[in-house]
Amino acid sequence: MNPKPVDIVNVEQFNARFMDTNWDQFGFRTGVIQVYPLSIAPLTILTPSPLFRTDYNFLLLIEQGGGQQQINTDTFELKANDVLFIREGHLNAIKSIEKDTTGYFIYIDSTLLPQLFIDNTLLHRLTFHPKQSLTKPAMEWICSCCELLSSQVKDDPYADQIQLGLLRTIILKLAGATNAPQSKPNRQTEITMLFKELLYENFLTCRDVTFYATSLSVSTNYLNRCVNQVTNKTPKQHISEMVIMHSKVLLQSQAQDVSQIAFALNFSAPSYFGRLFKQLTGKTPTEYKKTFMQDLSEYWQDS
Repeated sequence: MNPKPVDIVNVEQFNARFMDTNWDQFGFRTGVIQVYPLSIAPLTILTPSPLFRTDYNFLLLIEQGGGQQQINTDTFELKANDVLFIREGHLNAIKSIEKDTTGYFIYIDSTLLPQLFIDNTLLHRLTFHPKQSLTKPAMEWICSCCELLSSQVKDDPYADQIQLGLLRTIILKLAGATNAPQSKPNRQTEITMLFKELLYENFLTCRDVTFYATSLSVSTNYLNRCVNQVTNKTPKQHISEMVIMHSKVLLQSQAQDVSQIAFALNFSAPSYFGRLFKQLTGKTPTEYKKTFMQDLSEYWQDS
């Protein structure tokens, strides 16, 4: 059986599922670059949200306030002058948003990444270190650029080029202002970054560490050493965690039972899936599904 694709959410679907309002009243836009004030988030986004994956990349620029955002297996505490970069296809969930939160949300279509990140090292760095902290002056400078981005008139014949230039300027400013490692990563870190990128793209169908080692032209032992040294986890642990995170999204739906999900995820037997799930989460898949459905019912009752 082919694995069922994880639930992919576009901007309009995000509005329909997670916002207690209609984007149109806030000037919903179309295009490869979209900018919205974060001040609308605490008023409209229902939290905590279920896990989801987007078909776009986005930046969260927190000028004041903050909250909690989950990306894959990590939860990040956000506060004033923090930046969060989330890549297309990565699992995420909005845990909480403080009422006084202001700043900007920037939607970035993946077709723009080669133009924005001419140096892949920077893209890998921001992917590997999604949360960055800026100084207050740096955040104010970037938010000024966001104001220019959001005020750009679309019927200007050079609108697209102006927006791209402004967004590239923001990215370059982030590159120089963030606390992520500025120099080219060492070999171990670079291999680990590339492994995680491959993992996001292939975890549904490729669970063998040898596949990733071969794809990176290194030995399995060397890949194990690199990943373990940088993350304190083995590649196998990362693979298992990604599969179980993905299974949580599938368990959020009533369309498939636990056995169907296990086979869709290419487990040889539901019992093996159940053991791995409980080992990593402390609950059986059935217990998780039941708890989620109860929480979801309360989530919509409170909305």
